[in-house]
Amino acid sequence: MLEYIIIFAVGILVGGINGMAGGASVISYPVLLATGMSPVSAAISNALGVTPANFFALISVRQKMRAYFHEYKKLIIISIAGSTTGAILLLNVPPGVFEKMVPFLLLFASLSFLIKAKPDRGAHHELAEKIGIGASGLYCGYFGPGQGVMVIAVLARDTRRDPQGLNIAKNFIVGWTSLVSNLIYIFSGRADWPVVIALMLGASIGGTIGGRLASQMPKAVYRALILSVGFGASAWLFAKYY
Repeated sequence: MLEYIIIFAVGILVGGINGMAGGASVISYPVLLATGMSPVSAAISNALGVTPANFFALISVRQKMRAYFHEYKKLIIISIAGSTTGAILLLNVPPGVFEKMVPFLLLFASLSFLIKAKPDRGAHHELAEKIGIGASGLYCGYFGPGQGVMVIAVLARDTRRDPQGLNIAKNFIVGWTSLVSNLIYIFSGRADWPVVIALMLGASIGGTIGGRLASQMPKAVYRALILSVGFGASAWLFAKYY
């Protein structure tokens, strides 16, 4: 019981941070691994559990959802295609191979927080944006943690987008992308449902709060939290699997 209470509490933290900025599943994934779950089951359960945070974060801007869907529907479709491919790869790659890749994937997700988006509205911007969003979708389906940060890094290159609009667009793209890959996970038989439910309940509460407080969290605190947990978990996983 204590294990599920901890996961629920972590879900609130992750949901809140995801609602405000993104990438906090870097925190919940190693927590699930620490409970003894296999890397693949932890990745699937983590994805299923944290997805609601992105949708609940949109409650405060629900009147704008139709306009955002119209603006970003092409990128959403591209991202969904990528995540579907990634999810299929995850379910077909031998577990031993995935275990060896996880430390590198988590390290990459953590390093993504150091990406500085340089504004770019040149002739190749639209193509580069589609490729970037497609790649983030593929990553989402195969692993997941850190996708929100990658999406923001890609979208922020268009200087017409303000920070609040970027966060809303990120929640929209990541939410729909994860929803489709999660449908594949549900039928995989590899999800730990008590863990998923505990994480989902916490993430839903945290996401609702995070969506309303998106502009109030100090960026330095957010980055420090994610980087410290991400790098620490990466080091632990390198020691565990190597």
